[in-house]
Amino acid sequence: AEGRAWTADTGTEITGIERITQEMHKGRFWRDGPVLNTAISALEMALWDLRGKQVGAPVHQLLGGPVRDKVTVYRNLWGRNPEEFAQSGKAALDEGLEMVKVSPAGPTTTTPSDTELQGILDTVLAVRDAIGDAKLAIDLHGRLTPAASRRLLPLLEPFDLSFVEEPCLPDGSVHHLRDLQQLHLEQRIPLATGERLLTKRQFADHLFPSPVAAVIQPDLSLVGGIRAGVEIGAMCETAQVSLAPHCPYGPIQLAASLQVAAASPAHTFQEFQSLGGAAGGGTPGGGANWAFNLLATPFVVEGGMVEVPDGSGLGIEVQEHLIEEHMDAWNPHPPTLWHHPDGSHAEW
Repeated sequence: AEGRAWTADTGTEITGIERITQEMHKGRFWRDGPVLNTAISALEMALWDLRGKQVGAPVHQLLGGPVRDKVTVYRNLWGRNPEEFAQSGKAALDEGLEMVKVSPAGPTTTTPSDTELQGILDTVLAVRDAIGDAKLAIDLHGRLTPAASRRLLPLLEPFDLSFVEEPCLPDGSVHHLRDLQQLHLEQRIPLATGERLLTKRQFADHLFPSPVAAVIQPDLSLVGGIRAGVEIGAMCETAQVSLAPHCPYGPIQLAASLQVAAASPAHTFQEFQSLGGAAGGGTPGGGANWAFNLLATPFVVEGGMVEVPDGSGLGIEVQEHLIEEHMDAWNPHPPTLWHHPDGSHAEW
């Protein structure tokens, strides 16, 4: 495999994954931005997959062996109003899920009115009524200020939430993370964060040793890949908080996240998107999750859980000929831009 970041002969035995990733990190003047880290993380996952296939073992066996065979999964709900979110929740239960997450806040002002907050509560109530006793989490996407978060969070307590993700913006600065930690300590609902951090060092410096949240969400495609995910999981275990990797993407990162889940005692639940089929669409443009249909053997949700793949490497086989057939039809999703009524940009 040849590229500007690194060149390797995939026919040779892979024995030094950490040495290779260190070379990619330390062999460049610029480092740790989202673009470079994504490239390195992708190569690191590919190396683990290749090494596992070379020795005929799943990645989790190379990480010390599994501590679980199945992983609780949840997916995001979609809609434009409470009724559509509720319908999406019912559809998720029909897919075998027993946990869902909803993002109920639209563009939110720095000092939201009671009417704005009530709109959030209406969506959460509609979803809770639709899914009954299933687990429910919400993602506020950092759209509220700390002051607005203090108004909203107590109103959410009756809904029995598994966690509230990023009520206010955690941009990695000490100031913003201190705000999040104060919210974590002040109220009862578990808070979640971590998907925007780029390195293990940022997790160690900003989220530990005194956790700023109860649920830690590293994105394996940003923090360095599989080994970084396991090491962050070890931080979670010592701090007695949950590991729940961010993964609103496709099947390869989900497979990598499941390998980390299998090897990490602190892992609690795993984010994913619909697993293809009729719901996901079979081709680009046929649905947000068409990529899951590229797997030779699809993931299956039963009882709210997905089995950890036990095939060699990441445990999946991608039908590459299908990728080639559909490349011309693939279009990346354009960025989402939100505005306040006065025309100024809102947090998305």
